[in-house]
Amino acid sequence: MIKLKSLLEQSCDNKAPGETDAGWRARCGPRPLGKIRMGEQKTHSLVSKWKNKKAQDYASVLIEKYGEPKVKGDEMLLWEDVTLIDEEKYKYKVKKVDKLYILDESIKHSFPADHIDYCYSTLKIPQIQAKNGKSTIKPELVGKFAGVTGSIIIDGLKGEATARCGDTVANDVTLNFVLDSIDGKIEPTKETYAKSILATR
Repeated sequence: MIKLKSLLEQSCDNKAPGETDAGWRARCGPRPLGKIRMGEQKTHSLVSKWKNKKAQDYASVLIEKYGEPKVKGDEMLLWEDVTLIDEEKYKYKVKKVDKLYILDESIKHSFPADHIDYCYSTLKIPQIQAKNGKSTIKPELVGKFAGVTGSIIIDGLKGEATARCGDTVANDVTLNFVLDSIDGKIEPTKETYAKSILATR
């Protein structure tokens, strides 16, 4: 009985008695996001004064999953060089992003279904790095991205793509859509994008 109790206390599914969140992360690593449902986590003190509830809740989830961010602003939290941790029902295709940040905002977005945007993932893409101070990505491709969704932000001089959605899974799907389009694997259409996003919902 004592041995079983000891094993249960060492499980990473739950904190050990008297263990802090920081201690839990140090012992087990960040928790998969799938185990932390929106509304179940406590509002973290870093975002206790945020005005937008969904952004506030998701920021608290990300803090519990990845620890405190490098940049802590009144209306923004930002993590750098983030190795993404797979969800219970989703494995990330882009394993690491250069920036992950969340803003205290609520941007209504109706495609491919009604939702709210506030979470950003930024990836530096070798294929579109600027040369001699000039962007190398084709303007036509940037235009196609804009025609698909307002959540793809291309910075041609930095050679970066940023996805803005309601969670890191949707951002991952969006960044993969961008990468596959740049590599010529797919034609960037609204139908292809919608199908990819809705498959994760």
